Amino acid sequence: MARKKKIFIGVDNTAGISTRLKRGFEDIGIRADFYSFDEHTFGYKPDKLIKYSKNSLIRKFQKLSLITRLLLKYKYFFYLSTNSLLPDYKDIRIFRLFGKRSMIFFTGCDVRMPEKVMHFKFNPCRNCPQEYKDSVGCVIEMKRARTGLIEKTFDEIICHIPDAGYLTRGYNLAFSPINLEDFPPEKYSNYIISPKLRILHAPTNEDYKGSKYIYLALDELKKKYDFELKLVKNVTIEKLYEEIQSSDLVIDQMIGGGYGLFAMEAMAMYRPVVCYVREDLWEKIKHDSPIYNASPDELYNVLDSILANPAQLTERSRQSREFIEKYHDAKKIAQQYYEIFERKN
Repeated sequence: MARKKKIFIGVDNTAGISTRLKRGFEDIGIRADFYSFDEHTFGYKPDKLIKYSKNSLIRKFQKLSLITRLLLKYKYFFYLSTNSLLPDYKDIRIFRLFGKRSMIFFTGCDVRMPEKVMHFKFNPCRNCPQEYKDSVGCVIEMKRARTGLIEKTFDEIICHIPDAGYLTRGYNLAFSPINLEDFPPEKYSNYIISPKLRILHAPTNEDYKGSKYIYLALDELKKKYDFELKLVKNVTIEKLYEEIQSSDLVIDQMIGGGYGLFAMEAMAMYRPVVCYVREDLWEKIKHDSPIYNASPDELYNVLDSILANPAQLTERSRQSREFIEKYHDAKKIAQQYYEIFERKN
């Protein structure tokens, strides 16, 4: 009977996390609905698109009606940290008054504080462009207070970037979900290395991804090896998947300190990935991870080793898929989150 409990997911969809998690819950028999104010740029559609009237009085009634319906329908509330139904997460405080349990997921920039990562030579805060800060809503002056408010408000916190933020209470370390059904082995497992190695880089923001380090290393390596660099920007998700499938090696980012959705999807498609994983995080995953870990200082040598012996990529291809299946399967992630919801009941 417990598996029939309904879960509310809202109200944003950073990197498609909400959509993938909803499917993960439903794949293990737990009903979940995703509500959002907007549709995702990649076309992920929410179950309920929330639209409020511009009339202030009508808008107040709409919010009251929505909160009441959610109270009656759902037992558990899962949020990404970037938004809420009512200002300052007042909706969560209302839900908790009625015995509902809540969980929030920090995705990275929403909790990361510069003073916590500046001692790393390469980190995303040192030279973060204002354009990127604006795009993710990073306002340092407000972030500390907002994070403190979240810590006081939610029952459980999920964070997949340990020690990166300004958290003062315990949190649950968990991986981001991916729906493996979207990447069937029969479609992607036939990994054959091209005679002319094809390397893919797909930055949404070149400054944040540290693309300049990638270009510098590859320019030097062109003096020794014959390979192709495919640079992809601002394409549809379908086109991006086509590019990943036709590549031999994917380079993700050089300063973020962790791997994200792009790297996860590439590994799910059996493509080996080069990425900079921060030193303390790497210690936690290095025995299992198939990622070629390379800081900008190490990138040339890592790529040189690969280009000198590309046959090694075949085994990395298999290991990449196995890693995703073990740690990022949305069904497993949903089960972990559900057990966290349930454990104090």
